[in-house]
Amino acid sequence: MLPGNRRSGGGMSDYALAAALTVVAMAGVAAVVIVDLGLAGPLMSEDGPVEWLQVVLFAGAALIAARFATLEWAARRSGAADVLLAGGFAFLAIGEMELPRLILGKSVRIARLARDVAAGLPRESMLVLVVAGLAVTVGVYTLRHRADLVAWGRAALRTSWGRLLLLGTSILVLTAVFERSLNRMVGAGLPRPLLEESFELLAALYCFLALVLRPREPGTPGRRARPPRGSA
Repeated sequence: MLPGNRRSGGGMSDYALAAALTVVAMAGVAAVVIVDLGLAGPLMSEDGPVEWLQVVLFAGAALIAARFATLEWAARRSGAADVLLAGGFAFLAIGEMELPRLILGKSVRIARLARDVAAGLPRESMLVLVVAGLAVTVGVYTLRHRADLVAWGRAALRTSWGRLLLLGTSILVLTAVFERSLNRMVGAGLPRPLLEESFELLAALYCFLALVLRPREPGTPGRRARPPRGSA
């Protein structure tokens, strides 16, 4: 067994569980494509069932991370990593829901958004101010807690759930970078976002599973206790 690859109550390792869920998820997608290709398009479309399943998984991961943050604070430890994870997964869930499009009533494109802000449109200007404010807040918070975050990351990578979390986030980043290439690789007659949505589904599954598998004890991994109030 690899270091940090603990076994669940049923004797299955975390990696084996992740592999089994991967097979189930991809077999389900393949079955739909093979049995009813006409159903595959709506399944993989924007606002389709697969995308909403990602929303559920990311939202679940955000709630679990938020719960870990409260446990860390109750134990007088730094919950910085969990705060950032909760915020990050909430942002991903909102992104999959395309909340900005619902608010503005149109797809958000950087060039169009810049023109709208320059024209003084109120909703677009407010959206940019909110996003910019959140970005600055996250940056400052990360810098203030960088030592805790580095220690947390090193400790997490020694565990199976930490590696699953890294795998999930890596898939998300690579899928976003190569989105257009993935869409061009899909064969004729198949839904264009088939590969993109499949990879994003796996990424969301791994991130959610990682936090479910994470031990519930406060202080794991790599947290530094906060000094008591009034201490030097």
